[in-house]
Amino acid sequence: MITDVSIRNFKCFKSLTVPKLGRITLIGGRNNIGKTALLEALFLFFDRTRADMILRQYSWRGIEGVTSELKAMLAPVFRNYDMNLEIVISATIKGKIEEAKYRYNPNFLPPASPNTGRSETVISAASPDERQIPTDQKPSSISALDIEYCEKGGSSQISYLFIDDQGRLALHVDKLFIKKGYSACFLAAKKHVSSVETANEFSKLAKEGRENEIVEFLRIIEPRLEALKIITEGPSSSVHGQLKGSPRAHDIHLIGEGMEKLLNLISRIVSSRYVCIFLDEIENGIHYAALPKIWEAVGKALHKYDCQLITTTHSYECIQAAHEGLSEMPEDLMYMRLQRKGDEIYAKLSNYEMMGTAIRTNLEIR
Repeated sequence: MITDVSIRNFKCFKSLTVPKLGRITLIGGRNNIGKTALLEALFLFFDRTRADMILRQYSWRGIEGVTSELKAMLAPVFRNYDMNLEIVISATIKGKIEEAKYRYNPNFLPPASPNTGRSETVISAASPDERQIPTDQKPSSISALDIEYCEKGGSSQISYLFIDDQGRLALHVDKLFIKKGYSACFLAAKKHVSSVETANEFSKLAKEGRENEIVEFLRIIEPRLEALKIITEGPSSSVHGQLKGSPRAHDIHLIGEGMEKLLNLISRIVSSRYVCIFLDEIENGIHYAALPKIWEAVGKALHKYDCQLITTTHSYECIQAAHEGLSEMPEDLMYMRLQRKGDEIYAKLSNYEMMGTAIRTNLEIR
C-alpha cells in the first residue's frame, strides 16, 4: 500500500504533501482544485516505464490528439508550463521510500548501440506522426524527458522518453528491472474502458472459475443479474450480462454506466494483480441509495485481495455512504479535501471519526 506521498511541480501542484493514505482514500474538493491531477501524478509514478505514459493521461482526459513536438507535448504536465522545473513524486510503498524525478532535457543523444541485458527501448504503439528522417543523417541531440527513479537503500533506474527517427514515442530504460506484483491501474471518469479490455480482465477470472465473485458484487445495483459471459461478435469480444426474464444477454456497456464501472473496478480488485487502483469519480452512474452497500463490498474486497483504492468524488452523498458502508472497517478510510491557499494546494485529512462529526454537524466537507 501507499502510505504517504509528496508531489512537486506536477500540473497545479507546487508542493503537496499527504502524510497519510488509507486502504481507501476518498478525495474531495472544489472544481479545478487538482483531484484528478493527484491521481494522475500517483499513477505516473507507476507508469514510468511505458513509452505512452503521457499520451495515456491525455486520452483519459478526453483529448484525442496532441502535438508531435515533444516539448509542447510535455509542457502541460509541468507546473505553469515551466520546463525548467523538476517534477518530483515520492511515496512510501510497502514500507519503502521511493522517488521519481522528471526533467526536460533539450540536449539528449538517442542510444545508437544495440540493446543489452541491462537496457531496453520501448516503442509506444501510438505514434505522434509518420515523419521520415534520411538514413544518412548524422546523429544529433534531440529533446527528451529524463526520468530518474530510486528506492531508498536499493535499486535505481534512469529512463529517457523521446521521439525516435520514425516519429514514434520511445522510452530507453537503463538498468532495467521489474518488481513483481508491483503495478497499478487507472479508471478514468471521462473515457470508458474499451469492451476488449473489460473482456480480457474478466476472462482471466473466468478461466479460474471466479466469475461468480463478480456477479455477486454487481447484483448490488442490478438484482436481476443472473450471469456474465464473454460473447464474440466479429473481430472483438465483450462481456454480456444475462438478466432475469430477458430472452438474451446484453452488452454490459448497454446495461448501464454503473454496471460497467463496477465491473471494471471489482475485476481489478479480485485479480490481485494491483498494488493500487486509481478511480476518478467513483459515484458516476450509480444511484446514491446503492452506495453504502457498494462501499461495504468494496472495502471487504480490498481487504481480501490486499489492494488499495484511491478515488475522487464530487458527491456529498458518496462521502456519507462511504462513512456508513465502512462502519465495520473505520481504520481503512481516509478522506482528503484539497484546498487552495494563495498559489499552493494543500490536503486537509479526516479519519473516520472526524468524517462522522462533520456529517452529523452538517459541515461542508466536499
